[in-house]
Amino acid sequence: FHLNTNYWMYWNFSGKLLSTFINTNFNSQFKNRWRLNGNFTRVGQNISTNLLRGGPAFTMPGGLDMNLNISTDQSKKISFNIGNYQGLGDLKSYRNQEFWMGLNIRPMNAMSVSFEPGYGITNNALQYVSTTKTGNTPRYIFAQIDQKTASVTFRLNYTFTHELSLEYYGQPFISGRKYTNFKRTTNPSADKCSNRYRIFPTGEISHNEIDNSYSIDEDTDGTADYNFSSPDFNFRQFRSNLVVRWEYLPGSTLFLVWSQGRTGSAANGSFDYGKDMKELFGVQPHNVFLIKFSYWFSL
Repeated sequence: FHLNTNYWMYWNFSGKLLSTFINTNFNSQFKNRWRLNGNFTRVGQNISTNLLRGGPAFTMPGGLDMNLNISTDQSKKISFNIGNYQGLGDLKSYRNQEFWMGLNIRPMNAMSVSFEPGYGITNNALQYVSTTKTGNTPRYIFAQIDQKTASVTFRLNYTFTHELSLEYYGQPFISGRKYTNFKRTTNPSADKCSNRYRIFPTGEISHNEIDNSYSIDEDTDGTADYNFSSPDFNFRQFRSNLVVRWEYLPGSTLFLVWSQGRTGSAANGSFDYGKDMKELFGVQPHNVFLIKFSYWFSL
């Protein structure tokens, strides 16, 4: 059983304290070779110098991050691991969750198969969206982001002989991001978090469905003061590689590779696993076939 605790701080070059962290990590292995590990990290209120993408520094609430992982004996024919991450921001500034697992199977010495699904949920009240201007005054736009992400990683390794082997890797990846509660910064360093920004009321913000953008009318005179594109977004991607390796002579190797990729996107931000997977594999694939060989010259 191992346990350690850390405390660290960051300053900028003017000597201003930006953030403080304290965390505890533990790692343990039982007599049956199962393992249990995790960590807890406390982040204090901190000053972000990059949140506004070149704008003024913004004081961010702190939070608590923690994760826990359990794995079985990896030397067995069948093994698995499971884990979870939780992030809880102060003042309900964020709530992040991730879940993952892995199943490893070795039905024979020459073959191994692994299956690793993962799922994540992100809720962040202070997600940067865009920088625009009204007159000569910059406007830094935020929103609350609700994002869901799912992925599955599959691996297969098979050794036919000492000279000939096959490896496969494939991963579909799907993510949907929806933005609500749009706001702009007011006093980024105010003592009270709610005074650092202002949420646009219904009468000041409107959505244009034709060009999928938002218009802001801060003085409510009926004329938009500025606009920005809707950040809602869906991203879908599939990546796979199939590699055959043949050592046709000692030290000389031939590789046959087939790589396939599919990438698609949409602007609605809604996450629907079944629909997104169907549309992902409806995308025209990009295939690459590669032959690589080497020859060993003995001197």
